[in-house]
Amino acid sequence: MPKVAPTILTLTTDFGTDDFYVGTMKGSMLRHCPGSSLIDITHAVPRHDVLFGAIMLERAIAAFPPGTIHLAVVDPGVGTSRRMVIARWPGLGQTAVCPDNGLLTWAWRRHGPAEVWELSWRPARASSVFHGRDIMGPAAAMLAAGTPIEQIAERVDDPILLDVAPLSDVGQSGEIIHIDRFGNATTNVTQELSASIASVSVAGKDVGPVRRTYGDVATGEPLALIGSSGLVEIAVREGSAAEVFSLQVGDVVELLARRL
Repeated sequence: MPKVAPTILTLTTDFGTDDFYVGTMKGSMLRHCPGSSLIDITHAVPRHDVLFGAIMLERAIAAFPPGTIHLAVVDPGVGTSRRMVIARWPGLGQTAVCPDNGLLTWAWRRHGPAEVWELSWRPARASSVFHGRDIMGPAAAMLAAGTPIEQIAERVDDPILLDVAPLSDVGQSGEIIHIDRFGNATTNVTQELSASIASVSVAGKDVGPVRRTYGDVATGEPLALIGSSGLVEIAVREGSAAEVFSLQVGDVVELLARRL
């Protein structure tokens, strides 16, 4: 018989790696799907930063093969009446399990609306402050083991989405949605719009047209370019744009459209 590849489960959290949280969550998942392959996307999401987590989740969904299950736990409302949900993108073959607090937003905006269920399954015992280990992690593993969604969840059509979306028109202002460890500032301006942009400005500084790569400017010079996520980024070659311009998530990015 041909060997069946293990189901892939990705993990994105704000747990860090100093404590037992990640390890014990993995243990609870392996109880329900011992043959699964657990892949860490990141556990360094800033504490309670749902937008950051949403962007990490979207990047995982874009990268992995069909059939992957993604678990994202950035859950400042743990233990409250907030829902936990399962989202499925049939065209991509991707499924996500997460709290219903906006973590689905960026995947929803970039890959289209998903089918969504509220997770109704509960174990006999669960901590009121660690639903990642006791509820969502096991649920993701149960799906990986072949449990139908309908057995553990009920269909809903109103997931919570954050007020952020890809820019649709060069005539509008963009915004910074993410800053990575290199100090590169990702915007909500898509690659598809870049051909219509004459120059990009941030923090009152014109950083010029959208370029191809960091090497298009001298060391220490700022630039705009298309990052690996297909979005315009503000960067400084071999430096940190976030530090040079004191940038933060939510800062406005001005675009000058090309003349026709």
